[in-house]
Amino acid sequence: MKIAIVAPSPVPFTIGGAELLFSGMQEAINNYTSHQCELIKLTTKESNFWDLIESYYRFYQLDLSHFDMVISTKYPSWMIKHHNHIVYMLHPLRGLYDTYRLCCGDLEIPEELKTGLVKEIIDITDVRIKKKKDVDGLFQKLFQLQLEQDKYATELFIFPGPFIRKIIHFFDQWALSYENIREYYAISETVRTRKDYFPPSAQVNVLYPPSKIEDFDCRGFKYLFTASRLDSPKRVDMLIEAMKFVPHNVRLKIAGEGPEKGRLMELAHGDKRIEFLGFVTENELVDLYADALAILFVPLDEDYGYITIEGMMSAKPVITTSDSGGPLEFVSDPYTGFIVTPDPQQIADKINYLVENAGEAQKMGLLAHEKVKNISWSNFAAKLIGKRAVKFHRKKKILVLATYSCYPTRGGGQQRIYNIYSRLAKKFDVTICSLVESDKDYDSFILKNGLKQICIPQSIEHARCQWEIEGKTGLNLYDVLMIDLVDRSTDYIEEVKRLACEADIIMLPHPYLYVVKDFVDLSGKLIIYDSQNVEYLLKKDYVGAQLAKKVFDVEKETAEKADLVFATSDEDKEQMVQLYGIDENKILVAPNGVNTSKIELVSLEDKARLKEELGLSDHHTILFIASWHPPNLEAFKFILDEIVDKFNDCIFLVVGSIKHYYIHEYKKTPKNVLAFGVVDEDEKYELYKLADLAINPMFSGSGTNLKMLDYMSAGIPTVSTPIGARGLEIENGKHALICSEEQMHEKMMELINTGSLRNSLRLNARDLVESRYSWDIIAGSIILKLKEIAYT
Repeated sequence: MKIAIVAPSPVPFTIGGAELLFSGMQEAINNYTSHQCELIKLTTKESNFWDLIESYYRFYQLDLSHFDMVISTKYPSWMIKHHNHIVYMLHPLRGLYDTYRLCCGDLEIPEELKTGLVKEIIDITDVRIKKKKDVDGLFQKLFQLQLEQDKYATELFIFPGPFIRKIIHFFDQWALSYENIREYYAISETVRTRKDYFPPSAQVNVLYPPSKIEDFDCRGFKYLFTASRLDSPKRVDMLIEAMKFVPHNVRLKIAGEGPEKGRLMELAHGDKRIEFLGFVTENELVDLYADALAILFVPLDEDYGYITIEGMMSAKPVITTSDSGGPLEFVSDPYTGFIVTPDPQQIADKINYLVENAGEAQKMGLLAHEKVKNISWSNFAAKLIGKRAVKFHRKKKILVLATYSCYPTRGGGQQRIYNIYSRLAKKFDVTICSLVESDKDYDSFILKNGLKQICIPQSIEHARCQWEIEGKTGLNLYDVLMIDLVDRSTDYIEEVKRLACEADIIMLPHPYLYVVKDFVDLSGKLIIYDSQNVEYLLKKDYVGAQLAKKVFDVEKETAEKADLVFATSDEDKEQMVQLYGIDENKILVAPNGVNTSKIELVSLEDKARLKEELGLSDHHTILFIASWHPPNLEAFKFILDEIVDKFNDCIFLVVGSIKHYYIHEYKKTPKNVLAFGVVDEDEKYELYKLADLAINPMFSGSGTNLKMLDYMSAGIPTVSTPIGARGLEIENGKHALICSEEQMHEKMMELINTGSLRNSLRLNARDLVESRYSWDIIAGSIILKLKEIAYT
C-alpha cells in the first residue's frame, strides 16, 4: 500500500513532541512494513477565528485519493476525505474542549446575536447527523460571513469563544464520524477517555508511541531532572516551590524554553541548586537522563508525556502528580516512581526519600525500564498497520560472558565491551552476565539502548582458592584462574544456565569463561570469540609456564569451536592463525575504537586557560594512562626509571589502576609524577584537557592500545613505541611519533620544543580517529556480520 500520514505544520513552526512523532511514524512504516509512507503536512494557523476556519478548510480540500490509506493525527488533519481513513489522535484543539472553561466561561451564544448568517450557521451546526452537504454549506456560509463580519457583533468572533467552539465541534464530529473513519486509535488512555473526543461507543485502540530517541542510557544517580516547554500547563513552578522543602544539596536541572522562563527564573532566584539549561540537543538530553536520580514531571492533564517514557527508558523513577494525565498510565506508585497530590510539600517528601535512598531509586528505575521496554517502533507499526504487513524479526538474544563489570567504564576492556555491546543492543537483545570479584561492590544495570548487565560476585570458596594461589605467586590471576575455579561460583553457573536457555548467541570477550560449556548446555548456540587480545601472548611471560599452557589450551579451544572470531588488529588475526591453526576466513578484524563525541578535540586556548587556573602554566604536562596489566607495569617502570629524571621541569599525569600496583611494590613515585589512580570517565576527560603530550612506551602485549585512540581523539600529540601503536593505521610523523625506547627522550624533547609539530599531530590524529576508529563504525561492521550469520 501507499500510505499518507497527514499532519498540521504549526505557525510559528517549532519542532516538538508531535513533530517528532509524525516523522517517527513515517520511518516506522517504511522501515518495518512492506508499505511506502509519505508524511504530508499543511501550514496550520490558529491564532484567531478566521485562521482556524481557513486551516480546517485547507485539509478539507486536500485530495489524497492516489494513496491507498491515510492516517490523520491531530486537528484539523482529520478533515481529509478518504475511503480508507484511520485516525491516530493526539488531541483536538483542547482550548475548545476540555480546557475551554479554564479560559472562557460561556458555552452558549447570546440569543440576541443569533441573526442572519450567524443563525443559519448555528442551524447547520445543530444538525444531529452531519452530512458532507452540511459541511460544504457551512464553509460557504462562513466565508460569506467573513466578508460581511462588520455587520455583526465583534464578540461573536472572540477566540476562543462559544461561536468558534460550536463550529469546530461540528467539523470534528463530522470528520470523526463512523461514516468517515475506518479505525480509531489514541495516543493514550487519557486521550481515549476524554469527553467528546470520539463518537459515542467508538471502539478506540490505545497505541503508545516510543520516543524518537533510541540511545537511552543509565549511568549515575546525581541530580533531579525535568524537560518540557516552559509554559503554565507544565507547572514547573510547582517543582521550584518543592525545592524550598528539600534540605539536601541536590541540583534540579530544567531543560527547555518557553514563555514562562523569565517568571520561573525569578521564582528560582537565590537557589543555586536550580539550573535552567535552555534548549538541549538530543545527545545532551540522553546524557541528562542518564545521570539523573529521578525525573520530575508534574503537568496538568498531559495527553501523553514523552518525558515519562524517556525517563523510564533511561531506568529512572518518575515523580508525578495525581492529575498529570498521561504519565499516570506508566508510573506505578511506589514501584516505578511516585504519584502525589499536586502540592510542593508532597513532591519534596518524595524527592527527599530518593536522595536519602539512592539504592531504592536504582531498583525503581529498573522496574520503570521493564514497564516501557516493549514500546518500540516495530510494535507500533505492527499494531497500526497490521501484523501481517510487518517485516519484523524477533530480536536475537545475545548472552555475553565476562569476567568483570563493563560499567562504569574505566579500563580499556570495559570501554570496548560497553561501547560495542551498547550499540549491538539496538539490533539485538543483549545481556552481559559478569562474574565479579567477591570483595568489590557492583550493581546490575539497564545500560544504553536497553543493554542489560547482571553482576554476580564469585563465591567465597572461589575467592579463597584464588587468594591462596595469588598469595603464593605474588601475581594477580583473577581472570586466568577462572579456567579451574569458575565451577565453584555456583550462583554464576546457575544464572548462566538460565540465560543460556533463551540465548541464540554466546559471546566471549575473553576465552576464560568458555569452560562453562562443561556445566552449561551450549549446544545449538552460535559461539563468538570477541577477542580483545591474543590472551596467550599477553599472559605467557607473566603467569608462569603451567598457567600459560592452560591459557593456550583454553584460547585454542575457544577459537576452534567458535563460529566467528573478532580480532582487534591484522597482527592479532595472523597470530591466531599461526598459533591455533584456525581458518582465517572466520576471523573478522574489528579494531578498538573511541567515542569521539565524548572525547572532544581540546582547543589550545582552553588548554592554556585550564593550566593557568591550576598553576601548571610553567610546566609541560605529559600524560600516561594504564591499568595493572603486565605490559603496562613494564612501561610505567620504564617511564620512572628512564624518562622522569630527564624531564624535571615537566609534570607527569598518570591515570589508572597502575598507581596502586606500583605503590604496593615500590612505595612511592617521584615528586613530578601526579598519580591519580582510577578515575571515572568524566574526570579522565578533564585530565586530557591538561596534557601537552602523551607517551605510550609499550614493549610487549597483544591487541591494540585504547589509550592511543583516547590520546588522538583529544588531540594530544603522542610519542609511542611501535608496540604501543600496533594494530592502528598510524603514520609516523603525521599522526604520532613512533620510535624505539632509546629514542623516546629525544622525540619527547622534539615535541616539547616544536609547536608546529604538536599542532599538526593533534589535528591529523583527530581526523584519523573520526574517520577510522569511531565506535559507531566498528560496531556497525560487527552488527552486519552478526545479522549475516544469525538470521540465515
